[in-house]
Amino acid sequence: MKDLLIVGIGGFIGSASRYGVYLLSLKNFADKPYIGTLVVNLIGCFLIGLLSGGLVKLNSQTSLFLIAGLCGGFTTFSTFALDGLRLIREGFILQFFLYSSVSMIGGLAICFAGFFLASRI
Repeated sequence: MKDLLIVGIGGFIGSASRYGVYLLSLKNFADKPYIGTLVVNLIGCFLIGLLSGGLVKLNSQTSLFLIAGLCGGFTTFSTFALDGLRLIREGFILQFFLYSSVSMIGGLAICFAGFFLASRI
């Protein structure tokens, strides 16, 4: 039960942070709400790469809080999928492919970069 609470608190902080990034992105990209999701997912991929790569030595509860809770709450594949569907339905096919490619390839690359950086420190 304690672990569930730890993950829940991390998830709350991650979700609230994701919403904050979304609001900030709307100020700069009101016509492109998917930009906030892209930024969140790329930051989250880098952060989870750093954490899982050993940037800091994590005990099991800290790992639950940061990786499962914070990163899990902060990033959002379901919103990525919904944003992609909206782009397709609105006829923005090129933007959909660009957004999807940058999200997936960029996310994987930046996760690797975080992991690599953490293993070198």
